[in-house]
Amino acid sequence: MNNTYKIENYKICPECHGSVIKNLHENVCVECGLIINDLQLMDSYQYNEIKNTDLSAGDQFVSIGKTIDNVCTLGSHIGYYSSNSFFDHRNMILPSAQQKKFRKLKKQYSLPIKIKNHETDYRILGILNRITQYMNLSDNVKNRSAYFYQSIKKKATNIRNHVSLIAFCIYYSSREFSQNAPISIKEICKVFTIMGHRINPKLIIRDSITYKCFIMKNEKINRPHKSEDYINRFVNSIVNSSEICVRMKKKGISWTKEEYKRKLETKCNSTLKLLDLNVRRARNPFILAGAVIYCADKLIAKENNTKTILTQKSASNAMEIAEYSIRDHYVKILKPIFFP
Repeated sequence: MNNTYKIENYKICPECHGSVIKNLHENVCVECGLIINDLQLMDSYQYNEIKNTDLSAGDQFVSIGKTIDNVCTLGSHIGYYSSNSFFDHRNMILPSAQQKKFRKLKKQYSLPIKIKNHETDYRILGILNRITQYMNLSDNVKNRSAYFYQSIKKKATNIRNHVSLIAFCIYYSSREFSQNAPISIKEICKVFTIMGHRINPKLIIRDSITYKCFIMKNEKINRPHKSEDYINRFVNSIVNSSEICVRMKKKGISWTKEEYKRKLETKCNSTLKLLDLNVRRARNPFILAGAVIYCADKLIAKENNTKTILTQKSASNAMEIAEYSIRDHYVKILKPIFFP
């Protein structure tokens, strides 16, 4: 079915005539579940919007492509975007003198004209693309981060640090799409440092306090994360660790990676349900999730009469959590309950 309906025209479902509600970024029928319209993002974002709508037929203009998370996707180039050789309209290569001329024009005028007056935006969106690619974040997180950045830039009177702002937007959008494994502020700062940007957690927290009021309020974003949100991410890190695979062979474990992953996830979720909320409330959910995985491995080994696969050191290396933190949470919280 075509999903290009206007939102205001469809308050009832065109299929079953049920009521339509907004669920995150989609209009969904409560009766049949049909997605009427995707509200996630605009397809593109135009920096210079045309105010005058009374354009005559002769008032033609060309605008460069400015998508919300990329640059130079549309518009005119001299030759192809990265070409060094140029051809005429008959697809014949130009003489060397002409090649030199157009190469000079391409170098001096092509890119500067496209980014004129928007150098900061292009630089920040380029950083966003590199960061999300390095962290293997989904397109939803990347697009949402770019949307938040544009919204804040448009509404805020002053931006103190554009790089820390896009770091805050990445963090904020990752909390909205928690199914894509939430990331911490410390992890974002680490990647920005690797990329050569001086960003620290204080700057991101400062931007959160300052600019949070300019973007969409969402209860799901403001909800604190639970340990359950990190289980899938940590289990994937463990089963994909070469050190863990070697230990499985050394201990004579016949399970496949998928079987071990399924057992760990099931046991972790059941273990977290048995923990009292008052105990969990005082602990870091990120570290507690790692300790629960270490405990779940011990419980699986006890139930199946096999040897444990994880050690505190191997779990620490796979999940990038300090070894003493895993040991502290396990000894003080989990061991008295499950191994009295």
